[in-house]
Amino acid sequence: MYIRVRRSEYGPEMDGSDQNEGAAHRPDRGCPLEAIYHHRADRFELPHAIDIERTDRHTVLYELPYQPVASKPPAPYGGTETRVAAEPAVTLRMPTAARVVMRNVNGTYVLETRWTIVCLTLARPIADSRQLEEAIVRYNPDYRSRYQFLALHRLFEEQCEEEERAAFFGQTLPRMVALALRLTELFPVPIPLLVQGANHAVSMTQEQAACLLANAFLCTFPQPRSSVAKSMPGANFAPLFAGRTQAVVEKLKCLCHYFRRVCDPNGMPLGVLTYERRYTPKDQVPEWGSVSACFSPDGPPLHVATEGTIEDQGRGLLQMVFANRFLGGGVIGHGCVQEEIRCVINPELLVGRLLFESLRETEAYFVHGAERFCTYANYASSFTFEADYRDDTPRDASGRRRCCLVGLDAMSVERGKPDADGQYGERAVRRELGKAYAGFRVAPHLHPPAPGIATGNWGCGAFGGHAPLKALLQLMVACTVERPLLYFTCAEPGLQEQVVGMYRFLVERRATVATVFRLLVRFAESRRGVPDSGDTGDVYDYLYTHL
Repeated sequence: MYIRVRRSEYGPEMDGSDQNEGAAHRPDRGCPLEAIYHHRADRFELPHAIDIERTDRHTVLYELPYQPVASKPPAPYGGTETRVAAEPAVTLRMPTAARVVMRNVNGTYVLETRWTIVCLTLARPIADSRQLEEAIVRYNPDYRSRYQFLALHRLFEEQCEEEERAAFFGQTLPRMVALALRLTELFPVPIPLLVQGANHAVSMTQEQAACLLANAFLCTFPQPRSSVAKSMPGANFAPLFAGRTQAVVEKLKCLCHYFRRVCDPNGMPLGVLTYERRYTPKDQVPEWGSVSACFSPDGPPLHVATEGTIEDQGRGLLQMVFANRFLGGGVIGHGCVQEEIRCVINPELLVGRLLFESLRETEAYFVHGAERFCTYANYASSFTFEADYRDDTPRDASGRRRCCLVGLDAMSVERGKPDADGQYGERAVRRELGKAYAGFRVAPHLHPPAPGIATGNWGCGAFGGHAPLKALLQLMVACTVERPLLYFTCAEPGLQEQVVGMYRFLVERRATVATVFRLLVRFAESRRGVPDSGDTGDVYDYLYTHL
């Protein structure tokens, strides 16, 4: 099917006819890529967030204002100026405030301050991975029976050159220890948790983030308070050290490379980061059967790419993280797919494991300013650390890299269920639309146009979702919030043709989001009792027929 769409602010006319020599041999990607950037020459021009200021919904852990020409990181906020933000109800449990039960040589037990034991233990030289393990289990006695640090020893005993090993234990690790022990200096005020059902943000310097990550590597953090323990992912790296696969070792290489960079005397980044939780009350989620937004030539464009990645080709856009409800998913473990990989090439994301409670249905996490430190190759079990990466993403006026990540957890699909009860059912479709809306909606106080969104096969793979359906749902939300969409198919055969074809069809018909939603519901009802086969061709055929 070929249609002509008149020119709009989003780009030149889309024309399926072969106006240019060789056009018939090129895949149809939808709108021009430039349209996704609103035809801005500077792909980082449009802001993702307003400038940082201390408010009742934004905790700032360093002194304002940020000085872009400073030669050292901003100073920690010590509470000396008038506080605007209310004291947080729930704060991060720090190792300085915890206690640990220690066994004496005579068999008796004593309750010690955890931080005292940490400082005494880390004051001793650590010459190899075995001594590092012994240090960690000294202030985490239960780790001795829970974990064997197989991946850690495999990295440093089998896969490191002698020179690399000597550099880590002789230079990088002592600097990491020194940074970790500055915890009370760098965080003189409590750090609020970003809890469920609330809109709140926390901003900190990259130096403060590195301090928290050094403590996570050294496993100094105690268990979260019992009130939130089940909804927090855990930050200490011990489960990663205990991994058994080569992919886990490669993740460790990425993280050690990060510490080598930031712990270099001249390597500490001078910028800042914002960790934000956005909660959309269910009564503020659109009633999808009534949404009047329609696919039209003047509406938000779609560009579909079969090659490239969100982190490389989606720079300047809102970059989707196919998240677990616990930030990072299995990153501090065996997991090594999209979210986990993003967390080890942008390690500052891992600070979110200390801050974010698990996501609920209409919640999303955002991380503004995370810097990338390495490149990688391959995926899942074949993932490998590749090389150093120097991030040249410009900073905004508040000192954040103009990199905005949004984490959205998709529902896990149980194959074999009837379509009406599985991912095509009304309840499931509403859930995914509401989740995408929580992440795609434009932040308050931002003036249009909003940056486009870089996404892909969200909720597919391990979560079992059908890519054409998930692409359509994301298209519907992007249309509703008026944001361009750059979609990466991860080279899934035929998906580009399917998605672009459906997009052009909806534009030609000027179909409303409400109409598409109602047809999806009718499609599921028409297949009540028919098992989910994994073939999504039927739903697109249904839309082609009934529109």
